[in-house]
Amino acid sequence: MRWKQMAAIALCITAVTVPVFFGAAQGKEQASAASDLSPAAQPYNTVTRWERETQENKMGDDIQMINGYNAEGDTVVSILEKDTPIITVSTYDEAGRKVEAHSYDDGKQFVHSIYTYNEKGDQTSWQYQARTPEGVSDTKQTYEYQYEAGTLTEKTTYQSGQLIAKETYTREQTEQGTVVRTIVSGELSPDLACYDAEGKPLWREKDTYRMVYYYDAQGRETENCVIANGMQQNRTLTLYGEDGLVYRRILYGVSIDDVISVSEIEQLAETPQLWLDFTQKQETTVIVSPETTQKTEMPVPQEAVQDQGSAQEDVAAQEMK
Repeated sequence: MRWKQMAAIALCITAVTVPVFFGAAQGKEQASAASDLSPAAQPYNTVTRWERETQENKMGDDIQMINGYNAEGDTVVSILEKDTPIITVSTYDEAGRKVEAHSYDDGKQFVHSIYTYNEKGDQTSWQYQARTPEGVSDTKQTYEYQYEAGTLTEKTTYQSGQLIAKETYTREQTEQGTVVRTIVSGELSPDLACYDAEGKPLWREKDTYRMVYYYDAQGRETENCVIANGMQQNRTLTLYGEDGLVYRRILYGVSIDDVISVSEIEQLAETPQLWLDFTQKQETTVIVSPETTQKTEMPVPQEAVQDQGSAQEDVAAQEMK
């Protein structure tokens, strides 16, 4: 079903905040073989770690995702596990920048994204092309980005070559951080967002809605909360293990008793069979580190990790009451 494909896009492709213009050259329709990558680009396209995230929610529509990451922590492979898995493959250049993403449903490509950058490394465009199961072009969306002195100032959106939206950005330095105002053509209520010195969001605001972010001493996001008219709408708690990796996410509704979903994240000891089956039929730019292809004994979670998770949950519970 089409809605499932669109959901997979949201799960498998990270949205960017910079638009780009594409001319006649549309890039390769097929992902290049890994051997075509330059030596400098290969590390960014090598999976060094696999993990599975299982999300259970109160609606009963559970989701399982497998992600493969490179040593930089970037997602190289995403797999939505189902009868016909939806697989997204990302390709990075010599500077570690994403330049392409291909999504496949039952082995057939249905989404292709291309990203371009200027000589300073700023992203200048993102072209998103969706196709029907028969391979016919379905949706083509292009985003163009403009900068001044390396700062994003404008984003323009085109659909099938037609202008559909233009956003402009202004910035103001405050005691909290850098407040960015986003104004869409003709929009009376602009988006507001505040970022710290490292570029991490502190809060976002639109109309009566506000999202607030919280971080630990290592700069990792531990919570975010959506508030409307002064009342909490939902809250997400993220828990980390001693290895520094996320092992659980909990989404609450208006109270600690309203658990909407729980995501458990486990590190995989070997390359998933779904990926091995896919590569038998499809050339990709992905290189799999030898360490991930063999079965190894995964460390048993320590009590300290469990205690830490319980302590974080208790703190969140007290704050939400």
